[in-house]
Amino acid sequence: MGSVAVSLATAATLWSTMGTSDFLVVCMVPWLVMSFWLFMVTYLQHHSDDGKLYTDDSWDFAKGAFETVDRSYGAWTDRLSHHMMDGHVVHHLFFERVPHYRLAKATKALREGLEDAGKLHLYKRVETLDYTQEIVKQFNKNWFFVSEDQVER
Repeated sequence: MGSVAVSLATAATLWSTMGTSDFLVVCMVPWLVMSFWLFMVTYLQHHSDDGKLYTDDSWDFAKGAFETVDRSYGAWTDRLSHHMMDGHVVHHLFFERVPHYRLAKATKALREGLEDAGKLHLYKRVETLDYTQEIVKQFNKNWFFVSEDQVER
């Protein structure tokens, strides 16, 4: 409860010091933009056109990890984010062992290993340059429900 109280006190102090319009422009707009970006990236990394829903009996750790999606939002965005968006599958498979600065190399090794084993079909990578259109599509298709053919028993 302490951090919430500090956040509210800070916001109230800034608001009373800056005024409503400056507070909205300087504090709220950047916060809303960043919140949308984090929500959108996280949502899209965990939803795809061919995503499956597993029952308790059919789910295991590796299946769950391979349901995540590496999404590239463009080369500069991938570099700026330390490849956390286009190295997401590796993050789910080896989250305690691969630091963010090794995600690109680890993702390449994962893809090569899967290809050598004839299992590259397990790996999902999607170029998502038009992310606003993609999130609307995923909301419409996978918001709360999946179709029966997406359930793996």
